[in-house]
Amino acid sequence: MKSIPLDWLLEDNNPPVRFFTMRNLLDYKKNDSELILAQEQIESYKPIQKIFDAQQPEGYWESKDTPYLPKYKASYWQLMLLGIFGLGKDNPRIQHAFNHISKFQHPDGGFSEYMEEGARRDYDYLRSRNLKRKKEYPEFAKWAPEKIREMQLSCLTGNMSLALIRLGYREHDVVKKALQWLVKIQFEDGGWLCPYWGAHKNDTHACFMGTITPLDAFSEIPKNLRNREIRNAIQTGAEFLLMHRLYKADHHNFEVISERWLKLCFPQFFYDILRGLDVVTKLGFSSDNRIDDALGVILSKVNSRGQWTMECTYTGRVHGAIEQKDRPSKWITLTALKVLKRVIQERGELLPDL
Repeated sequence: MKSIPLDWLLEDNNPPVRFFTMRNLLDYKKNDSELILAQEQIESYKPIQKIFDAQQPEGYWESKDTPYLPKYKASYWQLMLLGIFGLGKDNPRIQHAFNHISKFQHPDGGFSEYMEEGARRDYDYLRSRNLKRKKEYPEFAKWAPEKIREMQLSCLTGNMSLALIRLGYREHDVVKKALQWLVKIQFEDGGWLCPYWGAHKNDTHACFMGTITPLDAFSEIPKNLRNREIRNAIQTGAEFLLMHRLYKADHHNFEVISERWLKLCFPQFFYDILRGLDVVTKLGFSSDNRIDDALGVILSKVNSRGQWTMECTYTGRVHGAIEQKDRPSKWITLTALKVLKRVIQERGELLPDL
């Protein structure tokens, strides 16, 4: 890299990036007065204000009954964003939101798309369709519990656990129960699948999206606080990603699985190559040479000013605009630099031939 754009990342127009640059790239200490001030300024970030403006007094966004839908604007997605942006549970709005979404944790431990009231919508559709086709349909009381259980998603539960840990709820029973469920449902190949979907009953291969979010959540737990079950889940889960070089088929001559994964996107709700690198390096696998192909892809995308471009965006689908597509992205640049820093600290170099 010809330059590292620290001055750009430290500009006042993006307080969260400024804070994380100081903390994660420049290693400011927790009690540093500048870092404390930077953290206090996070809430002035315009996208945060847009999110709070859209919140209902009861703590939810958009739908009271379905925190997953509409996608990117409902309650689950807002807590994911607020966690990414660096807010904490001391904010009363976040406390209200947490109290609301906690109602959607299934007794098994996973977060469901909805509970009984939200399930009514899907049931009414099923009933109407079957009536038109003159087919029988189950009673709601028998149908709903299994449907709600099926809608516990490993990717959603991983993302919500990650968000809640970032927001300061790591020691809360809601988070502990969700993490226990994620450990319990880990697939035999080391990855994760949504365990109760009938469509997955014959699957023998885990899902990248289902895998990245539990690992991301585990990565936010300090190493000395990870129990044996979580450590084992991390080891086998990371191996699942590494055996695929983070984006390639482990069979079929290591062809690229999805070209979409090579695009750099923010917020990182889903799986992409940079999120894969971020998670496995946070988990301590920076020295594993199976990340080198992915590193090479990321390094090929940096411009002459040391910036990475936003290649896909959710602008127009979230509350408020975050960054523009096809423009240099502070969020993506920050993540890429954190990855490179970890690799250099572990290896003393980026790639052997550089």
